[in-house]
Amino acid sequence: MTRPALSRRHSGLRTPLIGAVVVAAVVGGAIVSGTLDAANTTLVVMGFDTDRAQLISSLLIAGVAAAGATLATSRGRQATLLGLGGFAVLFGPTFLTETGNALASNGSDGSFDLSGWLLTVLTLLTVGVIASWAGTALALSLRPGLIEAGLAVRDTVASRHLDRRRLRQPFGAALVLVLLILTVPVFGDMVNYTPDSRMLHGGPPPVGLVPDGAVDSTAPPVGTPEPTVTSTLSSTPQPTGAGVSSTPQSAPSMVDAQPWLSWRPSGSGSVAILRLQAPWKGGSSTTAEIAVYTPPGYERSGSRRYPVLYEAPTTYSFWDSATNIKVVLDTLIDSGAIPAMLVVFIASGGPYPDTECANSVDHMEWMDTYIGETVVSYVDSHYATIAQASARAVVGMSQGGYCAAILTLHHPTVFGTAIPFSGYFQAGLGGATSKLPFGGNAAALSAASPMVVATELPASERTSLFFIIVAEPGQPFYGSQAAEFEKLLAAQGYSYVAENASVPHGWVQVRRIFPAALEAWAAHMVSAGVFQA
Repeated sequence: MTRPALSRRHSGLRTPLIGAVVVAAVVGGAIVSGTLDAANTTLVVMGFDTDRAQLISSLLIAGVAAAGATLATSRGRQATLLGLGGFAVLFGPTFLTETGNALASNGSDGSFDLSGWLLTVLTLLTVGVIASWAGTALALSLRPGLIEAGLAVRDTVASRHLDRRRLRQPFGAALVLVLLILTVPVFGDMVNYTPDSRMLHGGPPPVGLVPDGAVDSTAPPVGTPEPTVTSTLSSTPQPTGAGVSSTPQSAPSMVDAQPWLSWRPSGSGSVAILRLQAPWKGGSSTTAEIAVYTPPGYERSGSRRYPVLYEAPTTYSFWDSATNIKVVLDTLIDSGAIPAMLVVFIASGGPYPDTECANSVDHMEWMDTYIGETVVSYVDSHYATIAQASARAVVGMSQGGYCAAILTLHHPTVFGTAIPFSGYFQAGLGGATSKLPFGGNAAALSAASPMVVATELPASERTSLFFIIVAEPGQPFYGSQAAEFEKLLAAQGYSYVAENASVPHGWVQVRRIFPAALEAWAAHMVSAGVFQA
């Protein structure tokens, strides 16, 4: 008589165990597969700091995990609690770091507030339950239909008789699945980049800074130098002194202003995806990806040498999805707006979610050395490059903007120009995870802050560097960071131009300003004598 009771007891134990396994699989899969990092990156480039990105991503994955547990067990309450556990695993380390920072705060940083901390814990528990419950509720509503569809397929296979009415539900479920597979990635691009991101792929990008609706049909062809009054970026060579000059200057001849017009190529460039030895220990891979764009007409064995633009720490695929970068480069080079150049995209992937392009204090990651020495040396030895600092630039957006500034300042004899889009210029300001490579060490944070390093370079190195700073002045954080850095550059004798973007931090800003930024860099290379025979 006890056997049924034992069976029910074992079943009662087995059901939550199955749910726990499903939640662990979803959470672990999100971490191992890079889905969590990809979601965080997407949210960061949309304007969220890294801690908020981790919070949102953790809630979303917890909801998915709870839904999976519900589909496997039909136990909604258990699945909700298990989803909450998954949320705790994902966001717990960030919360503990934030708690530690709050406990250590004093003086102008404020002091720890116990009641506020308790309210934060209560809020996290509440939103974690809500996210998990939402996934559970959706799964409970879908589960009967999915079971019935599965039974219909099983019965059809067993009977070997095609009953169209019986298979309507399986076909409907399959159709919904196909629609989700097709449309969810597109919706992600629409939210992450712009709603028209898929409409424009393969289309000609804008060249230069032309406001919407302000195209003049009588304007001269692309490449003709002309003065501009709406932007500090110009297609004419910039002055070599500090800051931006507002004094009108006579336009140079086209040959002098754009010497590459005599050898400009046409056609389409190509992109090679390469793997180098990873500059980290304990990451998800022992190799690191770089992607190298070579321009139309590129020949390594030819006599022509090319300037190189470096980007870090975002992948080429991300840039191409966000900005259609290959078509942009092809179009700008074909039109003669910029010289043919190589562009190298340097991806991260080590133990730190935010590399900050730094050599970490625990010696687990050495991105600064990798980018400034290893990658540049590899590119110079394998491609036809102009191997001098004045023909190399670093570009990046958000964290990449910080990287562009600090890499140029750390390696002034390697990189001559920095092009930060909506960057920050003090190490650790990108959120709690941006502090991790520096271990919270004040000396390490100072040594990695462009605002500090820019004051420490000797005058001879300052005069050789050039900055193209892009930001929307009125945007909180990014706008003020750019303004402070520009003031410092002017006071310290650096040469720079500043573009006041009309759109805030994000890929729309890059899409609109990137062509003009490259034109400004090209003009600077002319003034630096890069293209002299």
